Amino acid sequence: MKLFSDFFRQIVPKNTKETLFYYRQSVILADRMLGVYFLLSILLVFWSSKQFFWIPLVIFGVLLFKIFQVNQLTARFNLLLISLIICAWTCWYVICFGWGIGGQHTLIVLVVLVFFCLYEPPAFKIVYFLMILTLRIFLYQYTSVHAPLISVDSFSLFLMQTVNTISAFLMLACCCIVYSSNLQETARQLLLHNEQLQIQAETDPLTKLINRRGFMDVMTRYVSDNPEAMYCVAIADIDFFKRVNDTYGHNCGDHVLQQLAALFTEHSKEGYFVSRWGGEEFCFFFPGVNIDDASRIMTDLLIAVRKMQIEYEDHRFSITITAGVEENDYRSPLADLLESADRKLYRGKANGRNQMVF
Repeated sequence: MKLFSDFFRQIVPKNTKETLFYYRQSVILADRMLGVYFLLSILLVFWSSKQFFWIPLVIFGVLLFKIFQVNQLTARFNLLLISLIICAWTCWYVICFGWGIGGQHTLIVLVVLVFFCLYEPPAFKIVYFLMILTLRIFLYQYTSVHAPLISVDSFSLFLMQTVNTISAFLMLACCCIVYSSNLQETARQLLLHNEQLQIQAETDPLTKLINRRGFMDVMTRYVSDNPEAMYCVAIADIDFFKRVNDTYGHNCGDHVLQQLAALFTEHSKEGYFVSRWGGEEFCFFFPGVNIDDASRIMTDLLIAVRKMQIEYEDHRFSITITAGVEENDYRSPLADLLESADRKLYRGKANGRNQMVF
């Protein structure tokens, strides 16, 4: 029931000439295939019998008008006009040659066109569907009581049935291909867009490292999936970063952060994760590593930072970092371990900086 209630609660856009590409493409395709189908049918009718021959010619003329004016018409007018054309053709065909001719198959195409039209409200679609269904039932009842107006031989009947069936199913298949291809492409683009939004939401725009929110997700997921695993966390901070900003400018400070991020990313091949934690702070996560190995990695990293030369405009200088490392004790939650690493960081700051505390 929810499926039907959601269907009836749809909000539709205003009918304009700016028809959606996929719908315009399906209508144009249906028009052209109808044109070919009408031509073949007219040739068969002319070959079988010339009675009432002017009627299909008039209908075909209206279709030609629609084909040339399709881009100038609104979605609703396109739908109503093609409905008029197909219904008139079907009525003429079935009444003249009987139910066995298969002319009623084309009505199914109209049902597909109306339900995939974004511009029509649900009530209109249901009423439209019921009208098409009623017409089909009427034609069946009519032909079960009245004989065809035109009698044709069995071979002509076979040819007409074949052309009608193949044409109707081809139009139906092509319309479905247009709709399904568009739907799949839309879904693909939506998934890619959502992935990009997710990446943007979890990426620090300056350093291109994962940000605090995304990093917490990574660590929390690991801890949840591996409750018995060893791991360590570390928080590092640039020493005297304010002095860098005050001396060389905030653009230089941004450059320093970017250079550090590049170094950390290269160094993280050791098997850890790094993020920009906030300001000039960086957070490190060492899955499956004890505090001895994490301390060794952080010591190597401190040495690499100390040796790195920062070049900005005409300036050349070096920086240092201070870090605090904490190991999983299997009792404390992740937040407490991070807080402990942060306290060790500030202990290192108080003891002269440029060091690692564990």
